[in-house]
Amino acid sequence: MKDLAPGAIVDGFRIGELRHKGGMALIYGVTHADDRPAPFPMVMKVPRMTPGDGAENIVSFEIEHQILQTLTGPHVPRLVAAGDLATLPYLVMEYVQGPTLDHWLAQATGGQPLTVDTLAALGAAVATAAHALHQQNAVHLDLKPAN
Repeated sequence: MKDLAPGAIVDGFRIGELRHKGGMALIYGVTHADDRPAPFPMVMKVPRMTPGDGAENIVSFEIEHQILQTLTGPHVPRLVAAGDLATLPYLVMEYVQGPTLDHWLAQATGGQPLTVDTLAALGAAVATAAHALHQQNAVHLDLKPAN
């Protein structure tokens, strides 16, 4: 699949800048195409599919869609819309703003060591979010500092 062009309209969403290009998906900032305000910032996640790819990208993407429909709580981005697998698969969801754990680790390796209190708070935040998923019978299979 080719990258989406900024300004393109997809199912009522205007594509913005490419925010992340990962191994499994591309993530774009999006807004409503009719310029109505959204209650929160949104992104569109589009699975990467190229000739010769196995089914794992689209299968994991579809499972993510199913799971996002059922999860609730402050540690889960809100699902807004999903595209049809037959035309253009995508998920539009809330964009959770803020630094990633990668940001904090880069700061620490850049000469600004993290305090014990900061490390404890970061560890507790990750554990709280993971526990909230586990209480809903879900497991985050891609838990890493970049996510």
